[in-house]
Amino acid sequence: MFAAAATKVVFQLCTADLYGAHRDEFYYLASGRHLAWGYVDNPPLVPWLYRFQEIVFGHSVLGLAVIPALLGGVYVVIAAWMTADLGGGGSAQGLAVAVAWLAPLYLTTSHFLSTVSLDLFWWALASWLVIRLVRTGDTRWWVAVGAVVGVGLMTKDTILFWVLAAGVGLVTTPQRRLLRSRWLLVGAGLAGVIAAPNVAWQVVNHWPTAQFLHNLRAENASSDLAQFVPLQLAIETVAGTVVWVAALVALRRRPEWLEQRWLAHGYGACFVVLFALGGKAYYLGSWYLPLIALGSATIEAAWPPGRRRVLLASVVATGALTAPLFTPVLPATVAVSAGLTSANKDLGGMLGWPHLVGEISAVFHSIPPDQRRSAVIFTEDYSEAGAVDFYGPRLGLPQAISGHNTFWLWGYGHPAPDATVIAVGLPPSLVHRYWSSVALAATLGADHVPIDPQEQGAPVWICRDQRVPWPVLWPAVRHYN
Repeated sequence: MFAAAATKVVFQLCTADLYGAHRDEFYYLASGRHLAWGYVDNPPLVPWLYRFQEIVFGHSVLGLAVIPALLGGVYVVIAAWMTADLGGGGSAQGLAVAVAWLAPLYLTTSHFLSTVSLDLFWWALASWLVIRLVRTGDTRWWVAVGAVVGVGLMTKDTILFWVLAAGVGLVTTPQRRLLRSRWLLVGAGLAGVIAAPNVAWQVVNHWPTAQFLHNLRAENASSDLAQFVPLQLAIETVAGTVVWVAALVALRRRPEWLEQRWLAHGYGACFVVLFALGGKAYYLGSWYLPLIALGSATIEAAWPPGRRRVLLASVVATGALTAPLFTPVLPATVAVSAGLTSANKDLGGMLGWPHLVGEISAVFHSIPPDQRRSAVIFTEDYSEAGAVDFYGPRLGLPQAISGHNTFWLWGYGHPAPDATVIAVGLPPSLVHRYWSSVALAATLGADHVPIDPQEQGAPVWICRDQRVPWPVLWPAVRHYN
């Protein structure tokens, strides 16, 4: 188990800078430099960890990969421990470890730190604690569950789906008796205390996350809905689907698992709610690790050794074959030519950011020196702004501003009224509305060097003679999405 976890960590670190930092990492890092109790699109814990990584491990792509790589090892260890806790022996633990090592969900979240990386851990840990609570009848476990939920709320609000699903699972089984406990109230109170600073931040800033989630659902609900079911069949590897399906079947049919049936009911509730809301497929993925553990123990007890070996080999084979689509394994040029970076936007989101900032720098340094001293770099999205802040200082670039999400809350600084603006990715209608003199200086990716496909073709404008002052312009450029 520990050897498998160690190899997982080493693999993730060895491939950390094969392509480059992910577009979201620049934003998390910028957020970590503006420490707060909340941000428009996520609670504070992940940005805090990015700030910790930068201080401890340095200003590098490899330094940003340390915590997610360690989390990859943790997924492997917790899968094995949970399987053993459910009665699984060496064969069962080996199967669970293989899934936790190779499944697309865990490969991606171990490559770069995101809110999902930690959300997976909190869901699995909370479920494990409830499994123990159910098995022992010791309701003091609710305090630990409350602590996990509280920290989960400081990571990603989707932990509330776990709370809802676990509640439904328990209420619809005889284990509902465990809810009649003062320790549940203590745990709920602890979760509330931990999450209270983020709630206070939301109140002070007029609930920006609610606006963000409303916009996100309006923009992505239809595409997320179409992908929701198909991705469930691959998210734990194609062959790994057999493992969690075996768990659901065992929870319904096998008497020895009757007391843990809440896991099956909770899974069903979570599936229905997320599907109805148009949630992202990987939200449900956070429920799977306990099912993988239970399914592995069930398969070990019920399947002959030959079939178990075939299943294990199938998990390894399907995981290895699909790995290049979900984490950097192949050279970037091969991944681009094979269409992998277009098929998976997270993979594409790691391409070419130093080059992209270099293109912006070339435009910036093309303007006269007296204009450069007060020039502003104004970007359409937080990734462009964050990348400028990450790579720009060595190129002599100023800190960027953006109307996107929390960058908007940080404001526009103190630009001179006549400052030249290098506008990156802004639509023509906007730049012509607010500046009298507008010139297209570059188009990102026009030199055919691979960059993030989402940035391909974005314009870089040189804008002068601003029509309105920044206090008037700034409210008009806010976009929470």
